[in-house]
Amino acid sequence: MLNPQLSSLVITEQGMQNVQAILERLRHETKAKYLLLVEKSGQTIATAGEANPYSMALSALVAGAFSSTREIARLLGEQEFKTMFQQGQKFNLFIALLDTHDMLTVVFDENTTLGMIKLKSQQLGAELSREIQAMYQAKPTPLANGAPDAAATRVGE
Repeated sequence: MLNPQLSSLVITEQGMQNVQAILERLRHETKAKYLLLVEKSGQTIATAGEANPYSMALSALVAGAFSSTREIARLLGEQEFKTMFQQGQKFNLFIALLDTHDMLTVVFDENTTLGMIKLKSQQLGAELSREIQAMYQAKPTPLANGAPDAAATRVGE
């Protein structure tokens, strides 16, 4: 659950279903092991793929790494870098900055290529950005008794 003091994202049931469907489609089309959608504050929005007990820690580290990359871009006279790639012996990590400044993180192995990950992340990243932007603009709707509607509540409430 996202901390409402760090995020203005309003989780809606339909929005999360749409986000999850996009992540699952990306995972299927790329054969990625694990996908992580990270809010700009470093909190996990959604995941897809193999279970990962470290998703919260990974989210925070991804946000921190991308933050330092943003500073490197500034020092080099760039406005920002849109992607980051880490290569390991067994797993690789690709991070793409979405239009909402949230991060799409893809963990993959030798069963796919960086080119495929980049292409599909770019294609489906635009869809993710639209869904997330709609949730940033959503307003929680109170029920008749004054309690927030479970289908559209500000995260953490």
